Amino acid sequence: MKHQTSTALYEYWLSCHADQAVRAGFISAAELAPLLPDIFLVDLDPAEEGRFRFCGAAIASRYGRDLSDESFLALWGPDDRRALQRHFRVMASRASGMVTGVMGETMGGGFVAYEMLLLPLVGGQGGAGVLGSMLRIGGHEEQNRIRGRIVAQSLSSIRFLPAAKPGASTARPATADALSRAPARTIRRYGHLTVVSGGK
Repeated sequence: MKHQTSTALYEYWLSCHADQAVRAGFISAAELAPLLPDIFLVDLDPAEEGRFRFCGAAIASRYGRDLSDESFLALWGPDDRRALQRHFRVMASRASGMVTGVMGETMGGGFVAYEMLLLPLVGGQGGAGVLGSMLRIGGHEEQNRIRGRIVAQSLSSIRFLPAAKPGASTARPATADALSRAPARTIRRYGHLTVVSGGK
């Protein structure tokens, strides 16, 4: 992950793991307050429409509207939509997240790159959902908000994260302050691999 907000959200999601998958009810908006502008919550119904249940203010600004109650999958072309549907099922079965590169085209004809983090959630009555973040990591920076609106987007890369293990993280952030001061670099070990967040 290239962005500090992605790392902070991923660490928070890991901290919610105990002896089962992360349930939507475990997520606390108060604890995530510093990250809320850049995060979203999607409900995955049986038809896999992927409706936005929450859309942060910064994300709404990028699209020129609040996406709440709109379809997440409708933002993508047919090939990307099918890939995401497939990957959502893999994420749920493995209890693992996914980091994607997103290339967006703006109304002004510019191109901008985003990092999108997608993390699976389990609903209260057998439903499923996705907690995600979307952060700009490059491309043309349009000053005019209307010309800067995203009008088309596509996946440029997909990478699955290691599956979360029960009790993998016990350091649950106690306050919103803890997330706002999330370190730019943290080190985690998965078997023989060492992951340094914020590295190149």
